[in-house]
Amino acid sequence: MALQERRLDDEHAILLPEDAGRQGLEPDVRRCVSIDAEAHCVAEWFLDRKKAGYEWSQMACLYPEHWIGGKVAQILARHGVPIDMAKDNRNRVSVKRVAVRFLSMHSAKGLEFPCVAIAGLGLLGRHGETVEECVRLTYVGVTRATHEALLTYSSESALVQRLIA
Repeated sequence: MALQERRLDDEHAILLPEDAGRQGLEPDVRRCVSIDAEAHCVAEWFLDRKKAGYEWSQMACLYPEHWIGGKVAQILARHGVPIDMAKDNRNRVSVKRVAVRFLSMHSAKGLEFPCVAIAGLGLLGRHGETVEECVRLTYVGVTRATHEALLTYSSESALVQRLIA
């Protein structure tokens, strides 16, 4: 996985998953018109990954805030994408359910999945977090993917501007 190197005053690298030893495709970054549209995009991406031969349990959906996760979960269910919500399991990922692992970006640290979708990136930083904090959290999310990643946003933010620049 590779994103072009971006630097802020040559002090902090923006997102360099290749430094973490990842070998997958460059993350697919898509702009959508709303959080609901992001959720539909994520659902279709998961369905395409399933058709490509991945198992549901090889996929994860990450979100920055629980209300975003709730909206995405509803729409994934409408598309027939089975999900295992970590927040319903005391923030643990169940290995027994054959489903897409569904968890917050904050609780994903240390986990890996072949396919990871992250919805709601444009809303990162709206509670006063610095761009650097948002970059670090996004880096954690993106590097959970070992093969393919989808990043969606529907709101412009300093983070999004750095991702698409």
